[in-house]
Order: sequence, then C-alpha cells, then structure tokens
Amino acid sequence: MQHSFTPEPVVCRDLFDGEEDLYQIPRYQRPYSWEESHIEQLVEDLYESWSEDRDSPYYLGSVILVKEDGDDRFDILDGQQRLTTLTIFYAIFNDHFKEYLSDKNKRRVRGRVKERALEKPRLRTNKQVDLEESVLETLQLDQDNRYTKAAGILIDELEDKFDDQTENLNDFFEFVDQQIELISITSDDLTHAVRLFQTINTRGKDLTVSDLTKSYLLSNLEDKEDKDDVIEVWQEITTKVDDDYDTLDDILGMYRLYLRQQKAKQTTYEELKSEFEGDNPKSIVVDIRDFVTSYKEIENSSSQDIFILENLKHELYWKTILIAAKKKDIEYIDKLRDELIGFYYSYWMGDYTSEKIKIPSIKILSKLRDGDSFEEIQKYMEDKRQRDNIPERVRDGLHSENVYGNESWHKSLLIAVEYNRSTSQTLERISKSGGGLHIEHVLPKKYEKAMDRYDYWENHFTKEEASRLKNTLGNLVPLQYDLNSSAAQKPFPDKAEIYRGESDKPRSSFSTTLRIAEETPYTDWTPEAIQENKEFLIGKAAEILNLPEGSIKQEDEEDLIEA
Repeated sequence: MQHSFTPEPVVCRDLFDGEEDLYQIPRYQRPYSWEESHIEQLVEDLYESWSEDRDSPYYLGSVILVKEDGDDRFDILDGQQRLTTLTIFYAIFNDHFKEYLSDKNKRRVRGRVKERALEKPRLRTNKQVDLEESVLETLQLDQDNRYTKAAGILIDELEDKFDDQTENLNDFFEFVDQQIELISITSDDLTHAVRLFQTINTRGKDLTVSDLTKSYLLSNLEDKEDKDDVIEVWQEITTKVDDDYDTLDDILGMYRLYLRQQKAKQTTYEELKSEFEGDNPKSIVVDIRDFVTSYKEIENSSSQDIFILENLKHELYWKTILIAAKKKDIEYIDKLRDELIGFYYSYWMGDYTSEKIKIPSIKILSKLRDGDSFEEIQKYMEDKRQRDNIPERVRDGLHSENVYGNESWHKSLLIAVEYNRSTSQTLERISKSGGGLHIEHVLPKKYEKAMDRYDYWENHFTKEEASRLKNTLGNLVPLQYDLNSSAAQKPFPDKAEIYRGESDKPRSSFSTTLRIAEETPYTDWTPEAIQENKEFLIGKAAEILNLPEGSIKQEDEEDLIEA
C-alpha cells in the first residue's frame, strides 16, 4: 500500500489555527523535558532575531506528524518539545502578557491555545491535567510541574528582555506567531512516519538510543494491533526506569554488550539494529523489558556487594554480567558478585585503565552465557589476575606514600571496608559523592600549621615523618563532613572525642573511624599507630579483593617510623 507524506514550510500560526490543528503526544513518547537552558537559549535566539530583522523568518526545526484513519488528532512523532514549548508560549500571552496585546492578537492567542469551535485544547500530553489546569486554563505558577516551570522561565526571560519596552511585546508576539518557520511533515501511516523519522534523525542529529530503538521496532511492523502491543510493552519499560531516558540509554548500552559480547565497532544503536535484523519486534521488545527488569532487580537488591560495586568505574561491565546472570537465573550469582568485586577493584587499584578490563569482561560474559560453571569463571579471573601481575601492582598502590593524592580508589576502598565490617541487617548506601562524606587525615594534611598551633603534633612526629605519612593509607579515615571541619588540626585526643560524639556533634557513623577512637592501641596517634592502622586496612583489602594477605604486604616490610 502506498502511503503519502507532505513536507511543507509553515509558520507557527499555521500549526495552531485550523479546526484540524489538534495534536497529541503518544503515550510511548518521552515526557516534556526541556530544561531552563533550552528555554533560555530559545528566547535569546528569538529575541536576537526579532531585534535584528523582525521581517525575516527564524527557522525552528521540523516536526513529524502522523494521523491514521479514524484519528481526530495528529500524533507528534518528532518535535514534541518544540510544540509543547510553543503551546506554553501562547498560554502565557493569553494570560500573563494579555494586556500588552492588540484586540486582534488577543482573539488570535485564545485560538492558539484552544480550538474555538470545538473548545478543545490544541495539545494533549501524557500529563494533560497538569498542562490544562495550571497553564492552559489559567496560569498557576505555584503548582509544581514541568509545564509551570517552563512557563515561569519563559515569563522571567521575557520580562527581563522587555523590562523597559513592554509596548514591544505585541510586536514580538506577532514575530513568533508569523515569522517562526518550521518544516511540517505529515503522514497517514505510523510505520511510514517512523521511517521518515529515522531517516531524518540518523543524518546528523544526535538522537537518543532509546528513541531510535523504539522507532526502529515500530517501523518494522505493519499491523496496527502489533504496533499497539509494542507500544504497550515500551510503556512498561519506560515506567520501570521512571521515565529516565538517560538511564534507559545506559541500559540499552548494556543490552548491546549482552547481545554481541564483543567490543563496539559502531554506535550502540547501529549495533542493536544489526542484532535485531530479521527478528520479530514483539519478541525483541519483550526481551528488552526482561533485561530492564533484571537491571532493576540488581539495582534494588540493597546488598553489601552491590553497594561496593556501585563505587567502581566499570559499571557497563559488571552490571551487564550480573544482569545476564539474573536473566538466566544463575544459581551462583551471589558468589559471582563477590568475585567481581575482587576482580574489578584489583584492576582499578593495580593502576590499569578501563581499556584493560574490556576483553576479560567480555570473556566472563561469554563464559556465563555459554553455561560455564562458577569454578571455571573463577579460575579464568584468577589466572588473568596472575598474568597481569595484579597482586604486585595492588601492593605497590596500597603502600604508596601518596594514596590520598595519586590513587583515585582510596575513598571507594575505605567505603568498601565499612561495608565489609558491617553487621547490620539493613544496609544503607554510603555515597562517595556530594558533601556528606569526607576523607579525614588524622595527622592533619597541613601538618606544619598544626605543629605550630599544637605542641601535640610536634611531640609525636618529626616534620620528615609527617610529610611522609600524612597521605598514606593508614592515616586516612572516612568521616562526616561536619565532623571533619570540627576536628580539623586538633590533637588526636580531641579528635577522638569528636569521632566518639563526646562533643556537641553527633557520633561518627563509620566503624573504621570509631575503631581508632575507641580501641586501646590508639591512645595516641603516632607513626606506629599509622603503621598498625595501615596493616589492618590492608588485611581488610585482601578480603575484599579475594587476594592472599601475604601477596599484598611489602616484602621485608619496612618499619614506617624509620626515615
């Protein structure tokens, strides 16, 4: 069957004027998501164009619309962000800036927001109540939704631009209404429209993987019921990720690795499309949904191992492996998680780049999908670590005199030790980002100032010892940020009181910090105490990395109190 499509240049008023100019955003499309920067840039561009030459058109892009038999509205396949923003633009002129419009433009703008004869809003979205009640009917900027936020930004930007020239707002409205051009492409068939969408958006426009994947699946279906089935499952998928399309794009990147089990040679979308070729789109979308379900189960498991893995740099690899194990219902998944912690952390701490972990990660994934036993996978990982001299490289990192300055893994390791020592039945994530967690130098990082201020530090360390020991592993503990600022350069007995909560601050929640504040060996903080704490942490690191403790201790360990 031959399907028609009509591309034509239009100005805004052409899209918001006739009885048939009614639109809806299909439920499988992403929600309105323009941020403040997008809206500010649009207003800046429009204002600049209006200021320089208000008789010349400004090109805003293209929209792809599809209306199949029996539909009373056009589905917006591409351009929903632009059309939604334009709708909100008209709404604020119909309400907030109405007094600045001519009588003719007051009548026009009412018709842009709502079709006069049918009394129907021009645009229907997947959050229609929010749009109608707080923007289209009357502006209620105290309501908290994405449309009122956009309306507020538009109002602020226009008031800023026209602060001393409000008489020009009517002219600016006419410029937007009659000089802003778009290319409107309409089709009478969704499959055909989707193919147009793909052709346009894979030629230079940076579209998301999820958008392109969804459109590809729909473009390979002719039957309307089949399309509806795929749309319904896709809606389940987006609901599972709370309409977070960045996360969905990340998951599809993992899905590509899961399917191909090889290094990427093209874009994620191109490789997915290659894998999908010849398969039933309904089967594909169900498999993606199952993969996303397994992803969410991994993410929501609230296990110690997952929390430790989350602080790694290699999310693409370890998550894909665990999702594959969950999807295949592998019985040894708990043991596999523990092995993956040791494997990935040891390569990170061994100062290997992420590139070094690609091939073994793909090998582990392939062995898992081929049905290899846990013992076979474990042996592969152990043999690989030995070939890459992991114990020696990890040992060098742990004993570095500048763990704090040179080693990006020090915070993640200390958090992992916290999880490792936890006996709580209910674990909470320890976030290593943000201001809540600080890595405390027990011997102050600015030791010279501390020595000048307090005799304690001068009595317990020479300047040479302090310089050599301040950034070593044994001198670092995790601490809440407000406690860190309170402890600062104080003598160790005062710091220990702060760690224990014997001041006006709450007790530290970190067991490794309380250990040095409460246990007998640490009545004072000395070079010997730093050495003892380092040995303790190295022992814990050995457990986490699944390495023999002896393999990561220094040979003929030097006594750190010697220069």
